[in-house]
Amino acid sequence: MNATLTRRNLFRAFRPGEATAAPAERVAQIGQACVEPRGVTCRRCGEACDVAAIKFRLMRGGAQPYLDISTCTGCGECLPVCPVSAIALADRDRAILAVSLAAEARP
Repeated sequence: MNATLTRRNLFRAFRPGEATAAPAERVAQIGQACVEPRGVTCRRCGEACDVAAIKFRLMRGGAQPYLDISTCTGCGECLPVCPVSAIALADRDRAILAVSLAAEARP
């Protein structure tokens, strides 16, 4: 496994009862609570992401957060910095399916 060494990953090894999926099997998922699409500039998650997996697309009404699933390591560094708890870790396969379904639903 080629995981990025972060403070979170270092201490994760010593916590009992950790989630069953390894960090490489999880990715960040940005939920509806994100304030960026509502015109509030935050971008803390993008700044916290060491691999730059979280990017922002300029859209009408504000920037839209975008997660590059192929780049995301699932480290979770973006979770604690989100002021509205809009980010969660999800299984990589489910996140890929959700992105595919959302793309199909767009006109």
